[in-house]
Amino acid sequence: MAGRARGNASTGDMVRAMAVLVGLLALVAGFFAINRPERSLPDPVDYEGVLAVVREQYPYHVEAPESVPSEWRATSVHHTLDTAGHQWRIGFLIDGEQFVGLEQADGEVAAYVRDRLGDFEEDGNVDVAGERWERLAQRGGADRALVRTADDVVTIVRGTGPYSMLEEFVTWLR
Repeated sequence: MAGRARGNASTGDMVRAMAVLVGLLALVAGFFAINRPERSLPDPVDYEGVLAVVREQYPYHVEAPESVPSEWRATSVHHTLDTAGHQWRIGFLIDGEQFVGLEQADGEVAAYVRDRLGDFEEDGNVDVAGERWERLAQRGGADRALVRTADDVVTIVRGTGPYSMLEEFVTWLR
């Protein structure tokens, strides 16, 4: 009875072993694809209370959107008063994917802009609602920003969408 010596695999044996391995990997990948947890969105925040406080206490006109579309979710709000000035920020998540944020600050405006937009470069200007805004684009990133400085207060509208979306957001500010 002629037979193969133990340990000498034939090409067929290697193909069968590879098929079993690929099948196991496909089962594992399928399991994780089916049982992937839903992507959770951040909880919405109620920014109206913070907005009322900063509008009452800050020495400049605090801007915020009068209203936003229903698919926009306010997910962050922040305000602070320190030696650098009065700072206010709010962020919106749009359809779970895009982001638009509004920031305002007085005091050390140039330092604030450097801190917040240090990795951005100039990308022209645009007039929105009768105001001149500087366009900035993030180097090596997807963010864009519109920046306006007036009366020693900087206003930044920053987001992941196109400039047209940021410009529309500016028209909602009151």
